[in-house]
Amino acid sequence: MKPEIAKALSDHLDRHNQEKQQAVVRASEREKQIAQNVADFEAAKNAVIEPALQEIVDLYQIKGIAVRVTEQDEIVNRNGGIQPASIGIDMAAVYPHSDMKPHFMLSFDKGNRMLSLHTSTASQAGPAGSVTPPTFVSDHWSDVDSVSQLLNR
Repeated sequence: MKPEIAKALSDHLDRHNQEKQQAVVRASEREKQIAQNVADFEAAKNAVIEPALQEIVDLYQIKGIAVRVTEQDEIVNRNGGIQPASIGIDMAAVYPHSDMKPHFMLSFDKGNRMLSLHTSTASQAGPAGSVTPPTFVSDHWSDVDSVSQLLNR
């Protein structure tokens, strides 16, 4: 093989290996960021969201209305789709004869660090807004105003 061809091939293979190593580093950094996102959400959920939702449930129960806090971990379906982790209030018992099951749910997309609100009544349902950093996580949700803004949309 001619030296210039060998050099060009060697350079090409070196670049390819370097790009491959950089891709591995980026993937590792992305996995670390996702793990941190999940940890932040879990901390916020346990410290702020779940207690706040439980207060709402307690207020309904004082009035004799059966509602409950529900949680669901992230689910990967058989096609590879992901249903994000969520926490919310299930109000289906309030409307037992309705096809739609009223609820109030916050779901967390760990990849883009977005918290989304979804609501459902006895007659309609749909997304009600989303928040992303820096507004939704500030010292594990000490910035409750951003969450209040999301809930009041």
